[in-house]
Amino acid sequence: MRAAPPVEEVAAGAYRGFTMKALVWHGDRALEVEQLPDPVAADDEVVLEVELAGICGSDLHGYRGHPGPRVPPLVLGHEVVGRSDGRSYTLYPLVSCGSCERCLAGEDNLCAAWRLIGMHRPGVFAERVVVPRRSLVRLPAGLESDRAVLAEPLACCVGAMRSLALPEDVRLLVLGCGPIGLLTVYLASRRGQEVTAVDPVEERRAHAQRLGAARVLASQDDLEPASFDAAVDAAGFELTWRAAIGAVESGGTVVVIGLGQAEGGFPMAEVVRRSVSVRGQFAYTRADFAQAVAVLADGGLDLGWITEMPLDDGAQAFANLVDLPAEYSKVLLRP
Repeated sequence: MRAAPPVEEVAAGAYRGFTMKALVWHGDRALEVEQLPDPVAADDEVVLEVELAGICGSDLHGYRGHPGPRVPPLVLGHEVVGRSDGRSYTLYPLVSCGSCERCLAGEDNLCAAWRLIGMHRPGVFAERVVVPRRSLVRLPAGLESDRAVLAEPLACCVGAMRSLALPEDVRLLVLGCGPIGLLTVYLASRRGQEVTAVDPVEERRAHAQRLGAARVLASQDDLEPASFDAAVDAAGFELTWRAAIGAVESGGTVVVIGLGQAEGGFPMAEVVRRSVSVRGQFAYTRADFAQAVAVLADGGLDLGWITEMPLDDGAQAFANLVDLPAEYSKVLLRP
């Protein structure tokens, strides 16, 4: 084990091998690039050298003043591509107990003891991060890092579509064209489903069309009632809950994957009288994650809606995503 250098020499940057650069969240909109001690892995862990990391919508929750279980100061982030032992990996960022009934059934996301890298422990907005060895997901040869880093958000979409279990040639509504909504559009259209996407931001509607949406709308008010087989709510507000329920046909299904709003009113009478199924979908299983990697390895995903910025500009990247949604849909940070 390496001996720690004197504190004053670390502060002066004299021992670069013992410090690393990280983007540290200090609560609300306070983000600073700082020098932190190099992480040290335990026996069941590895140090991942971060190559590229994606800012997730959930990372923005704390930035917007809704931290949930996040406690500052904290290095956020859980979408990543990096290297360990000379090999390239992405990361299955849910850390579960591995022994409960849910885990043994392959449903780590439903483990009562789940923890998330970048929420309950330091995340990937850094030059290096310590992760459980079992969280590493080996990348296939030829899969570029700017695609592979989308495995985690795409896995969320795979999980949502799995819960719908839709055949080809159905009418699917996607509400919200942030990264999860856009990737849902891509995944569904790739499977031959007819997708209508709704988002108030013109530029994001254009992205949805390029990713395969057959139709785009600026407002849920433009939806015909009971005109879809199923809906994915990738926004997660009372307005979109109600729009999704009203838009599916009797007996249809709504999956809510967005978490824009924690609580709100719900049209239960309509759900009951039209036998609409409404369910939430949290994250993904390991099988969903593996499928997402396979989809990305196939190629074909347009990346024109993605922006890359240096980690040093991480605070500005967060501000861009919140304040300039027409210009920034997804930002990747490179240390």
